[in-house]
Amino acid sequence: MIERLRLELYRVRLENPDDWVPAAFVKRLSSGVTRLLNARFSLRNCTQVGKYVTVRGFPRVEGKGEIIIQNGVKIWSHIGTTQISAGRNARIIVGEGTFINTGTILSARHLIQIGRNCQIANQVILMDNDFHGTVNRDEEPTPEAIILEDNVWLATRCMVLKGVRIGEGAVVAAGAVVTKDVPPYTMVGGVPAKVIKKLEPHA
Repeated sequence: MIERLRLELYRVRLENPDDWVPAAFVKRLSSGVTRLLNARFSLRNCTQVGKYVTVRGFPRVEGKGEIIIQNGVKIWSHIGTTQISAGRNARIIVGEGTFINTGTILSARHLIQIGRNCQIANQVILMDNDFHGTVNRDEEPTPEAIILEDNVWLATRCMVLKGVRIGEGAVVAAGAVVTKDVPPYTMVGGVPAKVIKKLEPHA
């Protein structure tokens, strides 16, 4: 953490050579510390919270299952409320370095597993369950796991439904509804989501 602060100070001083202690650095340092402390408070009901996790705003975190937030995760909940809910015996795992933007909903009754360095835009919904049947509303369908591999990008207001696996480096376009697996390094979009194009792996 100290090394990160040193690098940030050096970068900001390069941009502001006339200031011995740049105001921009002080502001960023204060904001960073506040978000680290907020993460400890806002995510206090989680099973595990890793190092350098930061939270902006106040997400709603609830449920009787496991919620595991790994190192370096950023969660924003400052414009709309981000909601993370794990039902009894369910698990939500958010991988290292992943960013979850404001207004996103993660609802697990079995498993939602998000890989490393994923980007989840605002108002995205991941639900591994239907809660009730289509005809018989008293029926409780079986939940099915949602898996996001590393470096996945879910764009604004897309939805990922139960039983879906999204491959490494894949991109889901804004407003898409994903009902089936997405191959690695593929962009999908539409309702239901279909392949738009193949993507080149990032070097």
